[in-house]
Amino acid sequence: MSWRGGWMVSLLVVGAGCGGALPEEESAASSADVEQGLDASYCLPTEASTQRVKAILPPSELGSALFSAGPGPFEDFRGTLHFAVNFEDGRRALWKSDGTEAGTLQVKSLPNSTGTFWPVVTNLTATPSRLFFMAGDSAHGMELWASDGTGPGTALVKDLTPGPDHSSLSHLTPVDDALVFFKETYDGTTSPSTRYELWRSDGTSSGTVRLRDFGTEMDVSYLDAKAGGALLFFVRELSGAGTSLWKTDGTTQGTVRLKKLTSGAQAFIRSVESSDESTLFILGESSGLQELWKTDGTAAGTVRLASFGSSRVVEILGALGSWAYVTTTSVTTQYMVLYRVPLAGGNPTSVVSLPNAYASQGVALPFINEVSKAPGGSKLFFSVHIGTNGPGVRDTQLWVTDGTAAGTTLLRRPMSLSDEYGAPLVAVSDDLVFFSSLEDGGIGVEPWVSNGTPGGTRRLKNISTEAHNPSSYPYGFLKVGSRVFFGAYDETRSSQLWSTALSNACVSPDAGP
Repeated sequence: MSWRGGWMVSLLVVGAGCGGALPEEESAASSADVEQGLDASYCLPTEASTQRVKAILPPSELGSALFSAGPGPFEDFRGTLHFAVNFEDGRRALWKSDGTEAGTLQVKSLPNSTGTFWPVVTNLTATPSRLFFMAGDSAHGMELWASDGTGPGTALVKDLTPGPDHSSLSHLTPVDDALVFFKETYDGTTSPSTRYELWRSDGTSSGTVRLRDFGTEMDVSYLDAKAGGALLFFVRELSGAGTSLWKTDGTTQGTVRLKKLTSGAQAFIRSVESSDESTLFILGESSGLQELWKTDGTAAGTVRLASFGSSRVVEILGALGSWAYVTTTSVTTQYMVLYRVPLAGGNPTSVVSLPNAYASQGVALPFINEVSKAPGGSKLFFSVHIGTNGPGVRDTQLWVTDGTAAGTTLLRRPMSLSDEYGAPLVAVSDDLVFFSSLEDGGIGVEPWVSNGTPGGTRRLKNISTEAHNPSSYPYGFLKVGSRVFFGAYDETRSSQLWSTALSNACVSPDAGP
């Protein structure tokens, strides 16, 4: 069985706890109430501060807001937004923006894809001196490129798979001023297998070298983490010898196995969350036990915190202070319970059970969709999806917790009910989170913002007003400087670059929706 399939089936059929009826949404608070809940650095952005930066793409030929081409992915490189533009006619380019129309410029036109959707420019990853990304051309296929932020300084780094064949690169991670990544080569000619090679690049051909060949008997998990200036990754030996945590600092001698986690042949890493100085992960044993671990990037600091039985699925929210926070879900009750686990060791204790009004209506299993925490923050924002026996969901909810029952609050529902669009969730400060949400009255899925209170949760702007495309389907929220950038479908009939300006000069917010 492949280790790269993302969510395992058990996540959708297992769940713990008890609960009550789904709380109703609270009414909008007064302007004074909203301002009292604001972060010391940022006020709630306004509709007036949320504007399209520049119309870059022509009207989409697909006729769909959900599938039209748009700018992205986005990356902060040297304090300036950089992003890819993959046009529907096959043109490819690297762009940058300072948040103004005049300052939104093409850095370099990249090789076209001759009218097809592949290959695209993607995987933008910044180091202090280079912006790395993946791009393709007919002579070299999909390969690693790098840019110094100028057109002349943007070029192919190295043809890692010589000739027109594509290279499959993953785990692109900045380590100091270099990039480390895995090159995966699939061989299906005899017995299907994948070879995993760890590489390092300084942005030059001669400085792009292989650090270690893990061969075809090692399976590298798609999950990873950045900790202490190193890439942490998980390796399972296909011979059945077990699963181990590894790290690399971008050197051969600094690429080492930190700790063997288990000897089980069918043990899998299911969830990883990095929070401040700790990285938390879930190891699923072949026995069905699910173990919560923490690591600080050292062998001594890699320890098992708790074990949960096979009747519950455990999902990580993150760490706050001296506690790790997880949720469990039971297939019997179909309720989700928030637990906290001491990072120093000790027994898990329940904090609160989240309500599930659909628990008696057949399959209605809650699961965590996204989690976000601002650097150094004291709150965890998370979205809960309540599933069905089909691809869609019954409900999607935005929650916030400070680690207490009283501080665990429903902020908004529903976020998105689409099985083709996952609602983004990005906290840019401890009391400022951006997300998307669905609204009645023909408005659709639009960008929203919250200061962490129900009364301070409101629509940012109604961007798409087309009757047949009532949703702008925002994506890619990224704070760069004093702006939060994102992509959204608008009246140009394509997805374009948008931003909202952040301010610490609070004024009364616009009237809520």
